[in-house]
Amino acid sequence: MSLPPLSSRAQKTPASPIRRLAGLAQQAEDRGTKVYRLNIGQPDLHSPAEFLEGVASYREAVVAYETSQGNKSLVDAWCDSLNRDYNIGVGEPQMLVTMGASEALIFTFMVCCDPGDEILIFDPTYANYIGFSAISGVRLVPLPCSIEQNFSIPSRAEIERFISPYTRAILVCNPNNPTGTVSTDKELQMLLDVCRERDLYFIVDETYREFVYDGRTPRTIFQLAGKDPRVVVVDSLSKRYSLCGARIGCMITWNEEVRRAAFHIAQARLAAPTIEQHAAAHMISTIGPDYIAQAHEEYRRRRDVAVEALREIPGVIVSSPEGGFYLLAKLPIPDAEDFAQFMLTDFSFEGATTFVAPAAGFYMHRESGQSTIRIAFVLKELDTRKAIRVLAEGLKAYMARGARS
Repeated sequence: MSLPPLSSRAQKTPASPIRRLAGLAQQAEDRGTKVYRLNIGQPDLHSPAEFLEGVASYREAVVAYETSQGNKSLVDAWCDSLNRDYNIGVGEPQMLVTMGASEALIFTFMVCCDPGDEILIFDPTYANYIGFSAISGVRLVPLPCSIEQNFSIPSRAEIERFISPYTRAILVCNPNNPTGTVSTDKELQMLLDVCRERDLYFIVDETYREFVYDGRTPRTIFQLAGKDPRVVVVDSLSKRYSLCGARIGCMITWNEEVRRAAFHIAQARLAAPTIEQHAAAHMISTIGPDYIAQAHEEYRRRRDVAVEALREIPGVIVSSPEGGFYLLAKLPIPDAEDFAQFMLTDFSFEGATTFVAPAAGFYMHRESGQSTIRIAFVLKELDTRKAIRVLAEGLKAYMARGARS
């Protein structure tokens, strides 16, 4: 007896390129192989003691639902932090707490677009945007960016060429995952001008906002846009404070209609986690600037180590990330996914192998990323050096195997 087919939404939602090979990594570890995990942005920095103190301070007899907008102490503390750092005048009416930046993005897609509407993105892109678009029924329209040009934003003329009657928004991740590119004020102003003139929403994912290097200053789009109601910012505590498992993010907008509509969706899913919000409120209210400053410097050093080591491998092309903690490296092979699987199933060097993410899954035009891998430089400097040495040995073995076959 046949079963009903799955929905088109289910069929269009891709497997995560970040997690797809995780089972092979586990099998390698089960065989006793050390696996250096450069595939996913899971920081190894300790979460702030202030967050764990906040968890321990929860004393309620019942873990009840939090409000749908979010814990008021958290909202107030987060807004105070943003205003202290960027002087943007944000407050409780502009913020909605979500389950990570992921939920904020899904809410934004669903509120700003109808199924079949389009959002312009820059290719390569954060892979989960593709999943969010399938969930919401939104079509992503990719504008190609190249590693040779450090993945810079295309010209205004090129962007406008992709705008159609169905376009509702432009989405930019700044600093970018997976490329590490940081958009300049000039580029952001140009995108903002396009959105204003073409009556589009401007969605800015600022999850990695503080992690900018080489003398760059952290920026939020609100410093350029002011209280423009077409701007929606998505933010998260996950990477800033090494709190990926807490699942606390937010969307911020001065557009009351957008925020209210997102709030109605938030009511339907009830609330973000209660204890984590309580702990995050305590953390933001008590933590000093040293945590972010030390994390920033740690990731900068890891970036330098990763880029230097990769550039020593013959045939590898890598651009130095300007922010975040990811980079893309183009390998001298035709199929990076086959290579990534080879590293987990058929190769080890001195008892270890390296787990990388095939970058094709970060491209809407998948063929553009067939030879490319994404690396998250989230391991300590020594482990990063070892992981890339293992990667280099694996690449030699993989290419020699290809030459023999």
